[in-house]
Amino acid sequence: MRMQHTLLAAAALSVLSTAASAVDWGGYMRIGPGQKVEAGNGDRSNCFNGYADTGGKGGIGRLGNECNTYGEFGLSQAGKAGGIDYKALLMTNFYQAGSDIGDGNHQINVNQAYIEAKGFDVAPSQTFWVGRRFYGRADVHMDDAFIVNMTGSGAGVDGFDLGFGTLNVAVFRTAEQNPSTMPGDPHDALADIHGTRINLDLQGINTNPGGKLRVTTTFTKAKGTGGKSGAALSFQHNQTGLYGADNTLWLQFAQGSASMNQNFGGATNDSGVKGWRIVESPAWTKGPLTGQAMFTIGKEGPSNAKTSFNSLAGRVAYAVTNNFKIQGELGTANSKPQGGQTARVTKFTIAPTLSVGPNYYDRPELRFYVSTFNFNDTYKATQGLTKSSKSSVGIQAEIWF
Repeated sequence: MRMQHTLLAAAALSVLSTAASAVDWGGYMRIGPGQKVEAGNGDRSNCFNGYADTGGKGGIGRLGNECNTYGEFGLSQAGKAGGIDYKALLMTNFYQAGSDIGDGNHQINVNQAYIEAKGFDVAPSQTFWVGRRFYGRADVHMDDAFIVNMTGSGAGVDGFDLGFGTLNVAVFRTAEQNPSTMPGDPHDALADIHGTRINLDLQGINTNPGGKLRVTTTFTKAKGTGGKSGAALSFQHNQTGLYGADNTLWLQFAQGSASMNQNFGGATNDSGVKGWRIVESPAWTKGPLTGQAMFTIGKEGPSNAKTSFNSLAGRVAYAVTNNFKIQGELGTANSKPQGGQTARVTKFTIAPTLSVGPNYYDRPELRFYVSTFNFNDTYKATQGLTKSSKSSVGIQAEIWF
């Protein structure tokens, strides 16, 4: 770990030393005491993110339900050379299960490192990029759910103007562990399956007043022992001015080794593994009364063992003053395996909050929260719980810059 810290520091210093005045620094962080034990630890757990725990693709909300400390910090430098506009970015991240970031069990990684450039005479209007990057992401903030997430290591060309929309094209490569070889030496299994993914992302199609459509297609091929092909399709409709909200609706399908979020899925999933989901999220982001909601319904898995899932969650915040607001969040998520019983978790959080402004996305925020979780018997059994409810209290700060 010490060597990893040294390498990251050296990389950051090398970027700074090139042209300190041109370097931009930005990122995201959430931190605070009270985040104790994440889900999956039975009665010791203090957080229960339905997005993961119910096996579904929609959650119960993140407010008062994040038992970890996380940050991502990016250094970027933009410039011009030979008439070409370019940018290089390096982003590291920090993760700690719980809040004691000094106990030595944290993880530090590089989650973005890429170069992009625009203005080449052969294609002056397109942006070319190579590296690892967050790519094409679309999320529901209140649940920390990335409904579209093509992040990976690859290369692409963005900005093909088709007249009715703009097309971005990217190809990604990865090496995955084959589950059939574990729990052997992970180094032996690391390159057992090599995956290739092609993404076509068509954006900005005008559909109606205030509405735009995005269509993303994914093709995957996993080569190696048990590797399979796959395909996925995503329709995303963004609507402004819907009862004062900005609304996003997704309709997604996936098959084989592709995922509904347009990334890689299980490398050994054959064509019989299929999934679909509908996600809708309206957000009211300006003024003293703000909020966001999320509804999800879908089904996924092999034909003889599909899992149905659904969830409904919402957050409301009222700014009592410019810098003090009361936030509340309520969510429930259900997951039912074929031939099995429904697992259900419900969460309610209240969070008095200090903020730099009244709007939904104004940050930083400093929150004191109280969360209560309720579980049915099936959820208790799958998570190793003995009680039907649990409460947690904590303090959290969140910022992006």
